[in-house]
Amino acid sequence: MPQYTVQSGNTLSTIAKKFGLTVNALMMANAIADPNKIKVGQVLTIPEATTDLAALPPLPPPAPATPGGPAIDRKKFRLPQSQYFAQAFPKDLIVLHFTAGSTARSAYDSWINSPLEVATAYMIDTDGTIYETFDPSHWAYHLGIQGAASANHKHDKRSIGIEIANVGPLKQSPTNPNQLNWWPKDYGVKWCDKTETGKFVKASYRTFDYYAAYTRPQFAAAKTLVDHLCAAFAIPKTLPPAAKRTECDLDFFGKYAGIASHQNFRKDKFDVGPAFDWSAL
Repeated sequence: MPQYTVQSGNTLSTIAKKFGLTVNALMMANAIADPNKIKVGQVLTIPEATTDLAALPPLPPPAPATPGGPAIDRKKFRLPQSQYFAQAFPKDLIVLHFTAGSTARSAYDSWINSPLEVATAYMIDTDGTIYETFDPSHWAYHLGIQGAASANHKHDKRSIGIEIANVGPLKQSPTNPNQLNWWPKDYGVKWCDKTETGKFVKASYRTFDYYAAYTRPQFAAAKTLVDHLCAAFAIPKTLPPAAKRTECDLDFFGKYAGIASHQNFRKDKFDVGPAFDWSAL
């Protein structure tokens, strides 16, 4: 997560305003008991208003996901109202993410642990189970756009986020060229061997050459859910032009209606990445 060094004349309130946060969010992220007691030179962690696990506070290892369930499970991972904004806005955009974690449970637990209202309305687990976490007409932070393009969090409000359980970019192990690791412990945790070709995709994108594969049930669930949401909210069932799908172009996607992904709104994000098969939609 980003950090900020306290300067002379700073207060927690001015720092929170600078980053578009609440004072309470800064206090929770930095275990600060008294907002009046910060010191020049103190390094503060700045919580990001985005949903992937690598940007949120660390958690103990998650419990395994429970397989099965109805087409859309609206109970198991229902979020408390403190975790989103119960304000309805018109929707014209669906944004696909990956969780940067291995299960829907791990994403849900990380959101609960965040000091910000960070979440997406839907999650798709590895077995294809779809979970609704809050009413999709409402909204939460999930894009983390900075600067003028984030004015009044308009893109968070107009979009419905879908998190797909997937660990994201992989790196070759420095000690074993036949092993691919994912991000915990600075890409020190094994994801798979290169012989397990069904578990990764070799594709160069934004400084990485390998990405974890999605499952067939996830592609089927994504299509079902996107079809449902487009019909329910009159969202155009439109995919970005092929040349735009891997680009971050806020001028284009700021006016775009249809289905997009997190990488279209931030240059530093990798989701949904090159392992996602857009033709499945």
